[in-house]
Amino acid sequence: MVNILCGLGNPGLRYQNTRHNIGFEAIERLTERYPVIESGRANGFAFQKIATTVDDWFLVKPETFMNRSGWAAVEALTMFNAEPAQLFVIVDDFNIPLGRIRLRRSGSDGGHKGLISIIESLETDCFPRLRLGIGPLPEYCRENTDLIPEFVLGTFSQSEREIVDKMITLGIEALVELIDHGLEPAIRQFNNRNVFPTPDQ
Repeated sequence: MVNILCGLGNPGLRYQNTRHNIGFEAIERLTERYPVIESGRANGFAFQKIATTVDDWFLVKPETFMNRSGWAAVEALTMFNAEPAQLFVIVDDFNIPLGRIRLRRSGSDGGHKGLISIIESLETDCFPRLRLGIGPLPEYCRENTDLIPEFVLGTFSQSEREIVDKMITLGIEALVELIDHGLEPAIRQFNNRNVFPTPDQ
């Protein structure tokens, strides 16, 4: 079976290290855990095939910019002959507190432009995703939602960066569980985990 891990972000140096690009960061960090055995570019995305013990896994980074992520997702599914349920999206989420991760089998877009584009392009929201928390939104964004792009395209402070690095590490552990054992075990073990341990974790 072919599976696709698609990290969302914007291409180019201008957008590196921004809140909106932690999906890209997760994809890049995952190659530290699995050898890359093939890489290339196709219509609207870059891809890498990683060496795993089960199935075929491709890492995908759209090059279409966030608001057109759906076009790249469709192209990837077509190229690799996969269904939406085999597309696992990694995405930032300002509705989740910084440091928390959330796994979902499917669901709404949550106001995320990349997910909106993918859902519209696939005509379904039935694809799994890993949400990486970057919230909450600052007060100026809650007062004026037109300023949300300014927030998500901004960079993390030094103290936030330390949390983000730990969160991505936690997200990578969830993705390794997903790859090695499947979605359901990953959900049971990692859903709603936080880099700040609570008594039930």
